[in-house]
Amino acid sequence: MTKRKWGESFLKSGLPLEHLTLITLKTHNFNCRPGIEYKRPAASGWFEIDMDAEYWGRSNKDTFLRFLVECKYHDESRFWFFLPCETQRWQFNERVYNCGPLQTLSNPESSSALKLAPLSYKGIVVSQDGTKQENAVYKAVEQLASGFVPYSLSLMFSYELRIAKGNRPACVALVPMIVTNAEIYRLKPEVTDLRLIRKATSPEDVGHRLPWTWCYHDPCREAQVENRHTIENHISTYKELFERFPKAGIRLELWDTRPNWILVVNVDNLSEAVKIICKHFLSIKTCTSRTALSKQRRVRSR
Repeated sequence: MTKRKWGESFLKSGLPLEHLTLITLKTHNFNCRPGIEYKRPAASGWFEIDMDAEYWGRSNKDTFLRFLVECKYHDESRFWFFLPCETQRWQFNERVYNCGPLQTLSNPESSSALKLAPLSYKGIVVSQDGTKQENAVYKAVEQLASGFVPYSLSLMFSYELRIAKGNRPACVALVPMIVTNAEIYRLKPEVTDLRLIRKATSPEDVGHRLPWTWCYHDPCREAQVENRHTIENHISTYKELFERFPKAGIRLELWDTRPNWILVVNVDNLSEAVKIICKHFLSIKTCTSRTALSKQRRVRSR
């Protein structure tokens, strides 16, 4: 009994789940970096996201796939429940892959990536015994969302632009991801009677169990204002970079309302989800950085 309690205590620290996530991503040729720190101008101190992971050695022309990852562990008495996503807002690849500092998707308005998994919205944590739970789903989404813009600025709109004259910037397709050991459910669309939910004895009575889902997120007005101020300050600080690559500045103006689609996956299905997303990403049409920059020059010459 003592050993079992010790093991559960270790699991609740979240470290084993983070380690398993990292190892799983490494088996798919991802270069993982744990403990990603970022700073929010509107808040004091530093914050942390569990890890980032870059698809190592494989790219779609000049664009590399990267995940920004937050992990959440629960004991076996709890599961995650989402609503079906009914909104039509931002339903295209442009808002799934978040390419920067240049737009390299040839058909950004395609919705093919969102067809890989069911779409969901507003997840909560539910316990088997019916007691109210702290909403770790909301916390994980907010952690990723608050770090998404600062991370993007540091990587795509700073590091990737600091290149020698004559060179072209590499581009990143950034996908935010939440990994959990909790079982994931989505309310059945046909369930429209609250009495059915009240009578449910198991999540399967009113929901479909999912290996993974695309969860829709729309940053609140306060977050958008903070993101906008952060972006404006960044452009001012790195004025020379954006004068050199004005297309990146135009691209960055679209970043204050992101992220919109977050991959939420059960850790037992992480390997399969990653394989599916990587295969899809490598199959879509992109242009090179040279082409994206030549478009920039044509626009400027008009």
